[in-house]
Amino acid sequence: MEATPYPKIRWTGLQKFIFRFLAIYFALLIVPSVLGLFWSVFPGDYWFKLIQWTGKHVLHIPYDITVKPNGSGDTTYNYVEVFLNLVLSLLFTLTWSIVDRRRNDYHQLYYWARVLVRYYLFYTMLQYGFFKVIQLQFPFPSQGELLQPLGDSSPMGLAWNFMGYSKGYNFFAGFLEILGGFLLCFRRTATLGALIVMGVMSNVVAMNFCFDIPVKLYSIHLVAMALYVLWPDAIRLIDFLILNEPVYARRFIAVFSNQGLNLARIIFKILFIGGLMVYSFIQSKGYQKEFGEKAPKPPLYGMYEVETFVHNGDTLPPLRTDTMRWHKLVIGFRDRAMVRTVSDSVRGFEFKVDEKQQSIRMTPQRDTLQKFKLTYEQPTKEQLILRGQSKRDTLLIKMRTIDRNSFLLVNRGFNWINEFPFNR
Repeated sequence: MEATPYPKIRWTGLQKFIFRFLAIYFALLIVPSVLGLFWSVFPGDYWFKLIQWTGKHVLHIPYDITVKPNGSGDTTYNYVEVFLNLVLSLLFTLTWSIVDRRRNDYHQLYYWARVLVRYYLFYTMLQYGFFKVIQLQFPFPSQGELLQPLGDSSPMGLAWNFMGYSKGYNFFAGFLEILGGFLLCFRRTATLGALIVMGVMSNVVAMNFCFDIPVKLYSIHLVAMALYVLWPDAIRLIDFLILNEPVYARRFIAVFSNQGLNLARIIFKILFIGGLMVYSFIQSKGYQKEFGEKAPKPPLYGMYEVETFVHNGDTLPPLRTDTMRWHKLVIGFRDRAMVRTVSDSVRGFEFKVDEKQQSIRMTPQRDTLQKFKLTYEQPTKEQLILRGQSKRDTLLIKMRTIDRNSFLLVNRGFNWINEFPFNR
């Protein structure tokens, strides 16, 4: 096991209590995640019912909990789950403290608990890191976002576009996450890895709180896990970095006394780490081809500005008070489109194109009864003409493509020399 020049000493009652509590709490977070397939079947439904009951009868939340975990990590479900985990951890800790009150220390158990946390952080940092390196988590601002006024952005949308603008910054952030996670895999570099992860994730926590990004709880837990890994070196780090005092060198001895077991451990570790990194990279590249910038683009993909809008034979002028006349059309990925009217209201549509029939079916996402049946033609690459009807109304819409490179955010690029600040 891991060793220091100092002999093992008796842990204080407080140290043992903190260790028991954190070991149980992190196990409740990590084990269900690792055993996700089993956990989703049993006791997933019972756990959800327990969370609903706790929210209603213990915390007296004035509404029913119906939303399960999703892209947001800060749902009511998540907050009640944290409360339940804290309560369960405290109950198990008190029971454990009574049953095992004669034990002097938990050096060996802490070693393995720390291993579990280190490798969980490693895998998590791989996932987030590769998603940033290939610019999947923070893609370049979409066509709709390029057309959206800055004041209409949500704080989270502003942060997403800030991060997504630069491939270089994405790579930098992702590389640090991968590096920190990788260093956690080895005892000699685990402290450095934990420091890197703590620094990177502290920045993530700050962004989540300052830009209202709903992964606050999870990011705080990751920072806490990094601190948990740093616990054995806390005194050494304080002495060296703050008190300017000399510190002892940490010594490491073989995990197993049997040489064959140690060799098998090293081989397994190399295969496991290498395999997990390759798997995470391949998985990220697959998502990139399905959801990212390399995903296949649908027919008519692009941005269009409406030049002529004819409704029931009447040509509608682009009046700012008109909530019906289209101003811009954005055709995006996965059968989705967005219409921005001249009054700057935005409507989302399901948008399905039949290239053989040159027809389009548009269904507003918030009003599935109002459907558009349209045909299209493209006299030139820069033009798109739609004809058809919505209910009993006839439509004729003539549009011209908007060149993506016409946006300053796209064409400005990187400049080594700036004689004057270019701040627009």
